[in-house]
Amino acid sequence: MKTANQPVYEADVQILDEEYRIASDLGAEATNEVVDCVDAKMREITARLPRLPRVKVAVLAAMELAAEVVQVRKEREEFLQQAYENISKLNELVEQRSTLLPLTSNWMNNRDPRHSF
Repeated sequence: MKTANQPVYEADVQILDEEYRIASDLGAEATNEVVDCVDAKMREITARLPRLPRVKVAVLAAMELAAEVVQVRKEREEFLQQAYENISKLNELVEQRSTLLPLTSNWMNNRDPRHSF
């Protein structure tokens, strides 16, 4: 998303051998990554289905890229859920261990100093 101080990146790019003038608030590097990704996906589809009209190649590319985004979001959600579960388990362990500390301290304070371990 564009902020007040962030310039819009403008460039002429090629996707599937066709030139497009684009403007993006992502910056040059990220925009070029997006262009390369779209171009590669469209070339992959064209190689599989060489007679498919360009507009259908574009729609199919959009569908495949969207499917990848959905999968990545799902994996991210599963990863975050596992991370939260691990944090919860660690918090439980810390709580359990913290109750042991006073017991150990009391034992150390009340032991007979003439006896060693």
